[in-house]
Amino acid sequence: MDTGINIFCFSASYAIALALELSGLWAPFRLRRPALLFAAFAGLVAHTWYLAYRVAETPAAPLASQQDWYLLAAWAVAIVYFSLKFYYPRSSMGLFLLPTVLGLVGASLLTTTEPLATFQAPRIWGQVHGVFLMLGTVVVLLGFLAGLMYLIQSYRLKRKLLTDSRFQLPSLEWLERANSRSLGAATLLVGGGFFTGILSRLATEGDQNFVPWTDPVVMSLAAMLLWLVVAEVFRLVYPAARQGRKVAYLTVAAFIFLMLVLAAVTLRDSLHQKTDKRAVASPPTVEVRNEKPPHDRL
Repeated sequence: MDTGINIFCFSASYAIALALELSGLWAPFRLRRPALLFAAFAGLVAHTWYLAYRVAETPAAPLASQQDWYLLAAWAVAIVYFSLKFYYPRSSMGLFLLPTVLGLVGASLLTTTEPLATFQAPRIWGQVHGVFLMLGTVVVLLGFLAGLMYLIQSYRLKRKLLTDSRFQLPSLEWLERANSRSLGAATLLVGGGFFTGILSRLATEGDQNFVPWTDPVVMSLAAMLLWLVVAEVFRLVYPAARQGRKVAYLTVAAFIFLMLVLAAVTLRDSLHQKTDKRAVASPPTVEVRNEKPPHDRL
């Protein structure tokens, strides 16, 4: 049954909320904040309804395809944005979070709804693997945004540009803590995703969807986990790395590794689907030799 709610519905609500955030930089009006909260809440409700419908329609959703995976990550970032609007009502963090939400939704439109080649929905370890990696992705994105805001806020402080009350960001101390905690949380979540992926791999050994160790997704995810572990150890052992720009640069580097992993997943599954289509379109031919029965031979 069609619910009447599609991706355009909640995307439009998020776009309206972003427009209201931008309006606060030039011409804020009295009812801007209530209108902004209403638009964000409407988008979140429609987004939740759409994901719930996807789960009811396809039990493997919302982690079995690239499109659902991106939409779920966007939903998580939208929840963070809506929550922060109550704790920091005057903050301009929406100018960073809402474009991320819309970017993830836009990326979902460019991907496929076919099941991921590296994901086995019927297996519990595949489900846990997908949840860990999705949460790890969201934390890395939030850490990257916190690092970006830290660098901008630090630049404004040095140039004495903090007098503009229309563009407000959290304090450097708050952003520094957010960077540090996001790096530690991302290490745990990506590590959990990697090791549950190993268990899922062992469970599917011998299947047609068995993923070898040399798969680009596995190798890029291992490289990202190695970087996160090294960065976290460096941050804990070297006290200066817990402060200032250094931790912000670490979260930016983690974001770059995340982009490489997502590119590897997209490339791997697109190649997998092309191979499957060729196999369906070009079935093996069987040579039939028209020979006479033995009794008809001379």
